[in-house]
Amino acid sequence: STDQHKCMKMRILFLGICFLTFEWMANSEAFLPENTKKCIDKLNDHYTKEDDSLYDGHPIFLKKLEHLTKNTEKSEQKLLMRIILDAYNRIFTQMKNEAQDVSVQNQLNNVKDNLNKMKEHYFPDKNDLNKYAIEVLALKESDPLVQRKALFEVERVYNEAANLAQNHRRRRQAKGSRRLRP
Repeated sequence: STDQHKCMKMRILFLGICFLTFEWMANSEAFLPENTKKCIDKLNDHYTKEDDSLYDGHPIFLKKLEHLTKNTEKSEQKLLMRIILDAYNRIFTQMKNEAQDVSVQNQLNNVKDNLNKMKEHYFPDKNDLNKYAIEVLALKESDPLVQRKALFEVERVYNEAANLAQNHRRRRQAKGSRRLRP
């Protein structure tokens, strides 16, 4: 009787997990236009046939995005999303330039167009912050000029970072004290 009860609980738990997973998948795909989804499916088929060993099972964006959406503020999430959408644009542009098949080029264009519409509509470029982030990430750490400039600026940048951290801590403390008030 206890074993049957445990088995029943496990089945209900399993069905619940399946239901939530399918609901999440349905909701996440609901935003993607149907024609773009078909293009992505065709592109996956095309590139899998070409060389199925190229996917190693490790995502390039999803794990980081999942972690950061849990641990960052909305403004940071939006900046990260814009950077990721820009990376997709560069990747798909490169793939399009390398593609010989016109239908593959058109499918890549379709996907790129939808990503760019999403980016421009929901993740506007504020004060070229995204461009600056990309420039910072592209710095060549081995360049002696970059190294000298970094050494020259590090004290001031450190102090700015400390000020930001102090302001963030004050805001957090102020929020906490507001919650405690009746």
